[in-house]
Amino acid sequence: MEARWWPGGRSKDFQPQGFLGGAVPELICTACRIAEYLIWIRGKQDLPKSLTGSNHRYRIGGDRLKRKRIGIAHPRFGSGGSEARALWALQALGRDYDVSLITCGPVDLSRLNEYYGTTLQMGDFSLRRVRLPPGLDGSKLCVLQRRFFQRYCGRVAPQFDLMISAYNPCDFGMPGIQCIADFSFLPEQRFNFDPVLHDAKGLGYRDSPLWRGYLKLCEFVSPSNPEGWGRGLVIANSRWSARVVREMFGIESRLLYPPVVGEFPEVRFEERETGFVCLGRMAPEKRVEVAIEIVNRVRCSGHPEIHLHLVGEIDDSAYGRELRRLCAKYDDWVFSEGTLIGESKKRLLAGHRYGIHAREKEPFGIAVAELVKAGCITFVSNDGGQVEIVDHAALTYSSVEEAAKKILAVLDSPELQHNLRMHLSTAGRQFSVEAFRTGLLDATAAFLRG
Repeated sequence: MEARWWPGGRSKDFQPQGFLGGAVPELICTACRIAEYLIWIRGKQDLPKSLTGSNHRYRIGGDRLKRKRIGIAHPRFGSGGSEARALWALQALGRDYDVSLITCGPVDLSRLNEYYGTTLQMGDFSLRRVRLPPGLDGSKLCVLQRRFFQRYCGRVAPQFDLMISAYNPCDFGMPGIQCIADFSFLPEQRFNFDPVLHDAKGLGYRDSPLWRGYLKLCEFVSPSNPEGWGRGLVIANSRWSARVVREMFGIESRLLYPPVVGEFPEVRFEERETGFVCLGRMAPEKRVEVAIEIVNRVRCSGHPEIHLHLVGEIDDSAYGRELRRLCAKYDDWVFSEGTLIGESKKRLLAGHRYGIHAREKEPFGIAVAELVKAGCITFVSNDGGQVEIVDHAALTYSSVEEAAKKILAVLDSPELQHNLRMHLSTAGRQFSVEAFRTGLLDATAAFLRG
């Protein structure tokens, strides 16, 4: 029989019994829905979940109706680190609060759950899709997209007890929680954080009159300044990011590392392949070509058995074409795996001994943390939040030459390999879903208490 609503939850095996057995629960349910509608009218709030088709559950006494309302804002879901923060925030906060997700693009929960390890269902939260002006639904003009998104969030913010931005500051017009993911919210500063972009092609990678005019348009749509978003709680994803926020804006941040998902297979180091994995977006600022050059130097220095796997989608941009050219040039030891998720990703990472990451000034580095948790001895550039993840001088470098030298030292020393593995196994424990969940719940409760 079709499932029916009943105080206390939804039962798939409910069967009417006796006189008016089917009518009584329906009358009670209807009364509950009318009561909630009247509460909405009086409070001028959004329609409750039960009136918009979500799996809202009633409990006698109205406990659910008294729960605080939290809006979690994330402009668009792709496959980066900030998506993990938004999804796990929904899962962590949904047990104690009425949560709503505010976003622009589609939300494919099946794909997102598989990619990030969550178990969310559409009935666990309310979904608000922001309609952008025509022409802004694609991947271009991201800054302008986010300013329209911010304007919408500011308009609906008074309907919530708390607004949380899961991806960078968003001025809600009221104090909220702002999670720093990177510094793309400062487009005029992007060349300082990613100097390599000076050599990249495209409007978004050049400082020009057209680019500056575009930024003025974005400010006209919805200004962004620390006097607005800085009034609430700022959560930094690394000590490095917290320092940047303090130096640039004079704002102190609370440190909360992002959730790093995944229990990786335990594979003995001796049984792993003697190769490297480079994981993440294949974009100019990630300097994937530098990682390839470093591994090439190592191979040419007496270790021809070394190989490299690139895990991430290589697109059809000029940079993507250059990466494909390098993959073809070194096709006997550079392997492009594309995007991997789930068990295939875990097997590849846990089956290799080493990881490499070449981006400079990485705010955190989800990919680095994943490599470390998978048991890979991982080498990173020595400026940015990624340094906090590996936290060892033998694993950081400032040039291709220094990177190759330090890698060779590790390859030639079983004792150093053992010591670094022990060090990283301890360091990786602080980057967990449970640590993020606990930290976010504490921050949310403290903020709501005032």
